[in-house]
Amino acid sequence: MVISKCPFRVSLSGGSTDSPAFIDKYGEGKVISFTPDLYTYSTLHEDVNGFNNHTKKYLISYTAFESCDNINQIKNDVVRIVLDFFNVKPLKVSLHADVFSFGSGLASSSSYILNLVSGINSLYGFKMTQENICQIAHKLESKINPLTGYQDPFGCGIGGFKMMHFDNHNNFQVTKLPISIFRYFDFYLIYTNIQRESTKILQSLDLSAAKPLLKEVNRMQEALLTNNYNEVFTCINRSWAIKKETSPEIIGSEPLRNLDSSLNKNKLVKAHKLCGAGGGGYFLAITEKNKKIKLDNRHPYIKINTDPTGVMSQNL
Repeated sequence: MVISKCPFRVSLSGGSTDSPAFIDKYGEGKVISFTPDLYTYSTLHEDVNGFNNHTKKYLISYTAFESCDNINQIKNDVVRIVLDFFNVKPLKVSLHADVFSFGSGLASSSSYILNLVSGINSLYGFKMTQENICQIAHKLESKINPLTGYQDPFGCGIGGFKMMHFDNHNNFQVTKLPISIFRYFDFYLIYTNIQRESTKILQSLDLSAAKPLLKEVNRMQEALLTNNYNEVFTCINRSWAIKKETSPEIIGSEPLRNLDSSLNKNKLVKAHKLCGAGGGGYFLAITEKNKKIKLDNRHPYIKINTDPTGVMSQNL
C-alpha cells in the first residue's frame, strides 16, 4: 500500500497570468502562492487474493464508490486519467481531503492528481522528482481541462511560500520567499458555501485586463523581501480589484458580492481575496495576530499556516 499526501495551494497575486494562453500572448506568467497546512490524501492498494488480483476489479472510493472491470469505465476523471496514463493494473484507490474540495478554488483537482502520480511513482519504484511529478500532473489535468494554468500543479506539488515564474519556452523557476509574515499575521480561509466549476470562468477571462498583475507580483515580492507588510496588503487588495475586472463571472453572484463587501468593511481584515478562478469556493482573509474575525454561521472559517513539504508518498 502507498499513502500520499499533498497540500492545496493559496495564491496571493498573479492568478490568470499562469494560463497557457496568457503566457503565449505575453511571454511569461508570475504567481505568488503558498501551500497551507491542509491536504488531500490518496491510498493505492493492490490486494493479494481479492477483488484486484482474483476478479481483476478497479475499486475507486471517494464521495462515491466505483467497481470497474477496466480503466475506461472509471467515472472519476482524475483517477481515470492518471491510471490510464501509467496503464496501472487493477487496484483500489481511495481519495480524501481536509476541507470541502469540489470547486474550492484551492486547486483540489491538481492536488489529487499529484497524489496519484506520486503514489504510482512510489508503488512502481520510478525515480521522478517533485518537479517531474508536477509536469506530468499538469499534462494530465490539461486533458480534463485544457484551460488549466501552471500554478495549480506546481503551486501544490512544490511546498512553501514562493514566487513561481513561467515562460513560453517551458521554463519554470521557483523563488522561495520569507515566511515571517505568517508569524505576525493570521491567515483564514472562509467558505462561501458556493461550489463551482472553473471552466466557464476561465473561458470568460479578459487576458489583457490581467496583464497589470505581473507588476503587482513584482511589487509584492519586493515588499515581502523587505518586510513591508502594509505594501503586501496593498498589493493583495489591488490584485483582487484587478482580478475582478478580468471577468464578470469571478464575483457574479449576490452572496459573493455581499461577503466581499463585508470583508472589505471589516476593520480587522488587512487584505482579502477570493481563491482560485473565482465564482465560489474560499475567501482568503488576513488579520493582525490573534485578532479573530467574526462571521455568521453561514460561512465556516479556519485559520491556516504555511507548510513546506509539497507532495510526498510513503510505502507501507
